[in-house]
Amino acid sequence: MNKSEGSVNSVDEYLELTAKVEAKWNFTNDDVGRAWYRGQQRRHWRLVPNIVRQRCFDRETEDEIREEFAVRAPGVSGPEPLPTNSWDLYFLMQHYGAPTRLLDWTESPVIALYFAVRDNPGYYDSAVWMLDPYELNKQVIRKAEVISPSATGANPKDTKRVAPWLPDRWSRAKLPKDPVAIFPTHIARRISSQKSCFTIHGAIEDGFARFAVGSQACLIKTVISARAIPDVRFALRRYGIDDTTIFPDL
Repeated sequence: MNKSEGSVNSVDEYLELTAKVEAKWNFTNDDVGRAWYRGQQRRHWRLVPNIVRQRCFDRETEDEIREEFAVRAPGVSGPEPLPTNSWDLYFLMQHYGAPTRLLDWTESPVIALYFAVRDNPGYYDSAVWMLDPYELNKQVIRKAEVISPSATGANPKDTKRVAPWLPDRWSRAKLPKDPVAIFPTHIARRISSQKSCFTIHGAIEDGFARFAVGSQACLIKTVISARAIPDVRFALRRYGIDDTTIFPDL
């Protein structure tokens, strides 16, 4: 994927650009849901989840990882009870760095920008991807809505739409091919502070490729120039965006 909306050299340029893209996607100031953002340290990194990066992107291996987590997590989780439903347990796996098909996004453009430049020494370009999750879901599940599959009281018809992306362990059900956008239950404080949201990959490793091209593209990349990285990081600190706000725990 190499579609890029442009290159920016400051926080102000970046926010101006994201505002233009949101306007092009017909988001308004009154909308509760807006675009999603994902910051990546290097501009050439693909939009793939860590289960792909760790080369264990197959159903059998994933089911083994899920089972291992379910078996061992209760003994090290402390006094707080673990989730009992499959989705929340999967979100918890992502939270603790286990390989999953989830990809982290945020509803905050500045939080995504922070993750893009946080560990970049300024030797290479970073990038922030913008996603219209409602257009993505319109194309994938035929409904322009983002669903919380594990939320109490969620519409069963809606949760049924995304259920195929997390089949029961050891089932023979095939995964859908494309990714879909979902909201997580706020099972951890970081999910709230980082305004987290997720996409979950289907059967195709490079599942986002087709959504970055064509007349119905709902995915755009913005590049942060290497030479601007130190200044952008300094400006974000001035605005109060740093590790203490992004990671509000011990």
